[in-house]
This record gives sequence, structure tokens and C-alpha cells, in this order.
Amino acid sequence: MQRVFALLIPLLALLFIQPSANAHVSVISTSPQYQSSLDQLPDSVVIEFNSPLIVLGAKNPNTIEVIDPNGSSITFGAVQVDGAKIQVSLNQEQAVAGDYTVRYRVVSTDGHGVSGSYHFLLSTGQSALPLPAAEIEQDHGFWHLHTLHVVEGALALLAIAAWALYRSRFAPEK
Repeated sequence: MQRVFALLIPLLALLFIQPSANAHVSVISTSPQYQSSLDQLPDSVVIEFNSPLIVLGAKNPNTIEVIDPNGSSITFGAVQVDGAKIQVSLNQEQAVAGDYTVRYRVVSTDGHGVSGSYHFLLSTGQSALPLPAAEIEQDHGFWHLHTLHVVEGALALLAIAAWALYRSRFAPEK
């Protein structure tokens, strides 16, 4: 009976330990392209990712916001998700020359989420601000961690500790 417990507890612990994939959703393409220089404000901003994005019924946890050089949001309408693409329309009446920041936060169908930003430059014949030198910034943050993996790991450690306690208390000495 002791041998059964000695084998059963570690096997149960192994069942609870699942490898977690660290592949996060990442940007494949942007329109307008990051650090591009445009003569006219586009009708919309589109970002494509390497994994489909999640939409929960009528609720969309994915966001895009475009900030003009004055710090105002020029997005209007609902953010639209089509598979791995996210899109939002821009208010053409608010177009001014300068550096625009596109901020996004998305959740892929595997539950991983990322947030990030990139810049593009609009020159409408007026003098424009220079673009920052950084490429697309992307932050995986802590909000994408799976609570289930944390619980499973804790249960596995608890099972191993229980097995070790059992062995030290009740196992026959040799």
C-alpha cells in the first residue's frame, strides 16, 4: 500500500504541472506603417497580429487609440476585429501636422494579451515634429498570466510536500 502511495502522489503532481507556452501575440503589420511619413491622414488604422484576437459576444476587450500631436484622441466609432486584424476609424477633421501615436491593447484567442504603441508622422504642408527613434513598443505586462497555471503549480508543490511528509512519518526505516 505504501508503494502505491509513493507512486501515486508524484504521478498526480505531474498531472497538475502543465507546460505553459510563452508565445505571445505580436504585431505582423501596421497601416499606416510605424515611423512612416504621410501627406494625408488615413481613414483608419489597421494592425495585424500573428494570432486571432478574442471577442466575447458583444464585448470587445481589444482597443486602439490614435493620439494627435496635441494629445487628443482622433479615433471614432467602434474598434473592429476581424480574425487577427484590428481596425479603428480616424476623424479626418482633426488632422494636424506632427507626430501621431497609435496605442493598442489586444487579447489573442489563447488568452495572452499585449499592449504597445508606435508612431507615424503627418505632414500637411505645415512644419512637423520629428519622429521618435524607437520602433514599435510592446508590453506583455502581468495581466496575461494564467491564474490556472499558478494554481496548478501550487497544487503540485503541495502534493510533493505531502508525499515527502508521508514518507518521513510513515515509511518504514531500513
